[in-house]
Amino acid sequence: MDVLSTIHGTELPEISTPTFLHFIPLLLSNPLIQNTVHQTHQYGSFPSQKLDVYTPPAGTKPAGNALKPPLFLFYYGGGYMSGRKQMSLLSPQGQTMYLPNLASLLESQQVLELEKDPTAIDRLYHQNIGTFLASHGFVAVIPDYRLVNMNPGYEFNPENDAIFPSGAEDVTLSMKWAVHNLSEIADTETVFAMGHSAGANHLATAILLPNFIPADLELMSRLKKWCTLSATFDYIHSREQRRVAWSRYFGGFERIKERCPTALVRGLREGEAGRLPDLLCLHAKRDHFGAVDPQGRFWDAWVEKGGQGRMEVVRGESHNHMSTIYGVGCGDEEVEGWLLDVLRWSCEK
Repeated sequence: MDVLSTIHGTELPEISTPTFLHFIPLLLSNPLIQNTVHQTHQYGSFPSQKLDVYTPPAGTKPAGNALKPPLFLFYYGGGYMSGRKQMSLLSPQGQTMYLPNLASLLESQQVLELEKDPTAIDRLYHQNIGTFLASHGFVAVIPDYRLVNMNPGYEFNPENDAIFPSGAEDVTLSMKWAVHNLSEIADTETVFAMGHSAGANHLATAILLPNFIPADLELMSRLKKWCTLSATFDYIHSREQRRVAWSRYFGGFERIKERCPTALVRGLREGEAGRLPDLLCLHAKRDHFGAVDPQGRFWDAWVEKGGQGRMEVVRGESHNHMSTIYGVGCGDEEVEGWLLDVLRWSCEK
């Protein structure tokens, strides 16, 4: 954790590469991450509508003293424009704008494990999340979802390209698939969901818009609690790339103010949030301001509309926007403690 305090800045281009480079050797030495076997399933008809399922290792006690492991869905972040359930960070297609020149940096730092298996890095992020959740007695599900096409002059393709409310559609469809198809291995009557950054926005939208998760009473009864981590609930002026991504997703920059999660929660009827599952609303101590100020506005509106739960800063004084995710599986409880807190909160009655 001390190393994280030496990484200056809060915005993703400043923190992503040094944060990831710090945790790579630790994650590569974790046999759970390297040796796990997950299953991939198609949850919808579009190419991007796939998900990975991680089951607890043999002998693992189900979380919450249940007979079967509860179901835990995780929706990753990526600014609406990047991210995968398993990131191919060494390939040009998988490289993100936040991790430039990663391959050359790894070579210069002589990451020995990659000499044996250059693809090992592709099993880190977000396989580290799936294996951690499974090792603590949950059946973990990590879905892909449609992303904003950032190419100039592109022709919109609804099968691959995201536009509001496609994120909510993909969240709802993947959650429905999980509860209807995993009952043999999971307690699908007990469902928890968490989203990070843009993934948290999609999860919030699916819960707040009445024609998505709330429209399915069976699904609503199974979803017990939800958690948002470092969500960017409304837009604060930032880099041009972020502005373009938000504008394309919400159908124009002027539409953000009426379609973002903060606007959706403000649009609920009096007391309506009280009928939704409890929310744990989290951000990191050194998060970027686009994930801190909007969270306060969202939480105030959530409480005003009757919403229940807690808003907290995660454990770990030096955590930034990405270290919470990159560090899971590193073996340092100070780094991973925030997620342990989430899991304990999820199982509280």
